[in-house]
Amino acid sequence: MKCECGSEMKIEKVEVFPGLFSEGYKCQKCGEIEFNEEQMRKALLVKEKAIKIMVKRKLGKLGESLILRIPKSVEESLNLKSGEDVKIIVERNKMIIESD
Repeated sequence: MKCECGSEMKIEKVEVFPGLFSEGYKCQKCGEIEFNEEQMRKALLVKEKAIKIMVKRKLGKLGESLILRIPKSVEESLNLKSGEDVKIIVERNKMIIESD
């Protein structure tokens, strides 16, 4: 398979979700990653299995700040405590919250 940059793409394990890997084509020159239909299905399955809890919440307002309430199920799953410091990472239109 050829990449848009003109270089050859080789099949290898690629990260599809932080810490989770699946097979895909990766360009040896520019690092571009592509999947064929079967590889995409497998990659999505790996990602779906990794997501144990998914909730939808509305943002609120407290003073000049937006607030996000975290449900009990997520609190217990991540062993979060009131007053605990967390990291907020913004990456490609996603917000990732990490606990220490």
